[in-house]
Amino acid sequence: MRTVAVVQARMGSTRLPGKVLEPIGDRPLVLWTLAAMAAVPEVSTIVVAITDDASDDRLAAFLAAEGQIVHRGPVRDVLTRCWEAVAPYAPDLVIRETADNPFVDPAVVAAQVRRAREGGFDYVGTAGWPLGIAAEVARAGALEAAYREATDDAEREHVMPYLYARPERFRIGALEPAVPPPAGRFTVDTAADLAFVRALAQRLGAVETASIEALGRILAAEPELLELNRDVRQKTWQEAER
Repeated sequence: MRTVAVVQARMGSTRLPGKVLEPIGDRPLVLWTLAAMAAVPEVSTIVVAITDDASDDRLAAFLAAEGQIVHRGPVRDVLTRCWEAVAPYAPDLVIRETADNPFVDPAVVAAQVRRAREGGFDYVGTAGWPLGIAAEVARAGALEAAYREATDDAEREHVMPYLYARPERFRIGALEPAVPPPAGRFTVDTAADLAFVRALAQRLGAVETASIEALGRILAAEPELLELNRDVRQKTWQEAER
């Protein structure tokens, strides 16, 4: 089965503009996310889906210089942007990730892919994992159905809700951790989040990707780091913007 990863990225975040190019350790945030996707053994192709707005011209040029495949599409209709990014590669499964997650664990995403394949699921999310560690995996046929049929603005902006809001139609699964993972918020929406992941990157040292185990060891040794972004409220998918 062909598995294609699509990474959403844009410069126009409301709470932290330009966050995807903010330095985290030795490289910009988006390159951490892309390294994690490249480390998932099942992934054959990675496409970065950015907007066609002029505000993303700098991001497009940066990604092209890094040798990344870039697709540009609508700002708000992210479902169209993502589907049109992956469709040319004829995927069987699609991994959706966002470029504000520098510490995605490739092993967790690979386990999600295996669960989707072995369980015949249309969608595999997560249950019990900290924010920013995993991804979303969908059968390409189900994602195409969402692309063709979704009419609600929020469902088009957030890509996967059309699937998991219809369990009577789509087979929905989730990957649960075998052991309780560490607490923490590993996504970047605010300056406080950025300070937190920068602190973690400093302690991770020269690594290509992070793992939930490595992050857990750092936080067990320095639990006070969790205070850096403890007060950040995560928006719901109905509120959030990508």
